[in-house]
Amino acid sequence: MMSVMKEYIRNIEQDIKKRLFENGKIIVLYGPRQVGKTTLAKKILRNYDSEDGYFNCEDQGVVDALLSHRAIVMKAFFGNSKIIVLDEAQTVKNIGRSLKIFIDAYPEMNIVATGSSSFDLANQLNEPLTGRHYEYFLYPISFSEIAKTDGDRVLFENLSARLIYGSYPEILLAKSLDDAKEKLKSLSTSYLYKDVFKFNDIKNPEVLTNILRALAYQVGNEVSMTEIAGLVNIDKNTVASYIRLLEQAFIIYRLPSFARNMRNEIKKGKKFYFYDNGIIAALTDNFSDATTGRDVGGLWENLMIGERLKYNQSHNLYKTLYFWRLKNAGEIDLIEEFDGHIYPFEIKWSKSKAGASGHTFQKEYGTEGVRVINKDNFIEFVK
Repeated sequence: MMSVMKEYIRNIEQDIKKRLFENGKIIVLYGPRQVGKTTLAKKILRNYDSEDGYFNCEDQGVVDALLSHRAIVMKAFFGNSKIIVLDEAQTVKNIGRSLKIFIDAYPEMNIVATGSSSFDLANQLNEPLTGRHYEYFLYPISFSEIAKTDGDRVLFENLSARLIYGSYPEILLAKSLDDAKEKLKSLSTSYLYKDVFKFNDIKNPEVLTNILRALAYQVGNEVSMTEIAGLVNIDKNTVASYIRLLEQAFIIYRLPSFARNMRNEIKKGKKFYFYDNGIIAALTDNFSDATTGRDVGGLWENLMIGERLKYNQSHNLYKTLYFWRLKNAGEIDLIEEFDGHIYPFEIKWSKSKAGASGHTFQKEYGTEGVRVINKDNFIEFVK
């Protein structure tokens, strides 16, 4: 009997389905490479008997049809499927104009455009399709999605593995840890930067890798562009520019510093986190047990903040995230601002109480207290 591969149900699937079949609207699905955008899009096509509606925008025929900017040509090429998926849509120049022409002429068409970078896709869609599209972001598989399939117990049992290997779909489905390691090493090579190279004429992957590796070693710490520049031997403005490109390619994201009242607050600080812990392990070539002999704090912080992003999205909570630090004093790992309220969190691997900085923040901003997230109580924080 043929074995059936495990499938993780993605939280945003139902939200996307709710938005389908709205005349004149387009669904845009962003996310890093290899997080399952194509898998999800094809599943939606199967659900509506529209398998023939899948088109890869890296195929020249698809590109030519879209660049014709003629609705009748596009309709003849894409056919009569209930839903059309345009995968890797960011590769098509002026894709926003093409989609506007198509959807204006055939508002009954249901289009899902996916993108593994926001270089051109976001910019080209926002102006021509203002008010005409819904945007979704697909992360690596979340703890809540794992729990729906495997249960909470599996989350606790495999926590150390998630801390190191992350939760890309193919990593969760890997046959062994050695298999997972090889897949992560492959993913963290130039394939990860494919969109950066294509849209910004960057030919040297070594510089990008060195910057990412420096960020990986500093995850959880405030980042200095000047310090990174010294480590990779380029000027700090170039570092800042490259980091912005890596953000647009959904490899890293930043947390700015929270500062409102106090004179000695860090006002222009920033931290960078990776969308998946497995990329950190691959970049640093360190897959050893993080709970023994390694600095587990930064990895745990990266994991929990990433899972919190996924949690907020799945609950349609539009929060703004920060970190907070005083000059020459302690800090708070995560500040969430939502609906006029401020919520502080400290993220610690082991059980411990909030530090003195938490009491200072509570007194200054009138919050109820700092919540400490550790390996024993994280479930309700992320699920």
